[in-house]
Amino acid sequence: MTGTARSRSTFTTLVLGATGAAGAVAALATLGGLSGGLWWPLDLLSSFHPQYLVVLAAAALVHLALRSPASGVWLLAAALINAAIVAPLFLGSGADPDAAGERLTVVSFNVGVSNPARDDIARYLAAEEPGLLFVIESSFEWEDALERQGPPLATLAIVPRGRVSGITVMADPSLGARVIPAGFADPGEAIAVEATLGGERLTVLGLHPPSPTNGERAARRDEVMAAAAEWVRGVEGPVLVIGDLNATPWSSAYRSFRWTAMLADTSHGSGFQPSWPAGWGPAMIPIDHALHSGGLVLVERRTGPSFGSAHRPLLVTVAAAG
Repeated sequence: MTGTARSRSTFTTLVLGATGAAGAVAALATLGGLSGGLWWPLDLLSSFHPQYLVVLAAAALVHLALRSPASGVWLLAAALINAAIVAPLFLGSGADPDAAGERLTVVSFNVGVSNPARDDIARYLAAEEPGLLFVIESSFEWEDALERQGPPLATLAIVPRGRVSGITVMADPSLGARVIPAGFADPGEAIAVEATLGGERLTVLGLHPPSPTNGERAARRDEVMAAAAEWVRGVEGPVLVIGDLNATPWSSAYRSFRWTAMLADTSHGSGFQPSWPAGWGPAMIPIDHALHSGGLVLVERRTGPSFGSAHRPLLVTVAAAG
């Protein structure tokens, strides 16, 4: 064997080894994520199925191209599992921009309580002209900025004084909106609003359970989401749930919430719209969500610029079903 041939063989071995190792890690993480209901760290692994898909598909292509079919096939099989998991984002029913019913744009934005870009965000929100606005991780400084330069909306709920942060809710006066009891002791985790859309009552639940950074917080997140699902089931008429849920669509807690509440996920058919952590490009994941019951039709779903927040805002336009 010539020196060039040996060098080429060594390079091929290194490439196969590196891509095979990356694929093995992604495959193991995939299996761990699918077992997320057993232990909260495993549930965190479920957050990255789109990234696992990219890694495994690339590794499979490399192995097949370099004539390592056995490893290429199993890598491709693992990639296809992840493809099936994320497929609803691209193959779901999606939005109906021609929906004829009365429309309402609802915005949820975790602004980050210490984010200094308050005036910029207030002006951005004013330009978007939402009918209903949930500002998560808000504070009295945020409320002052929104009053100065934000959209011309009535304030329905403010952050309780003495708290570092919470949820500020604002609504177009024409909606006749009001805050209603939702059975949650902490208004920073959930707040419900009743409004009218198309002459019918509409209930919107703004949700912000804790981030699952340890076992206790993960358990509390799951409790909040489970309680929200049960509450939604008891509401008469159309319901929209929106907010920073601190869970991806593949999380065990999120799937349980959606199935129990019997809600349609607006991300289905809307494509991959990651919202956190802003600025991390391919590593971003979707943890800001909007889901709705029957009686509503999705018209548009999109994310906006972060303006220094760790989150991108989620903007959803719904219409009353005809």
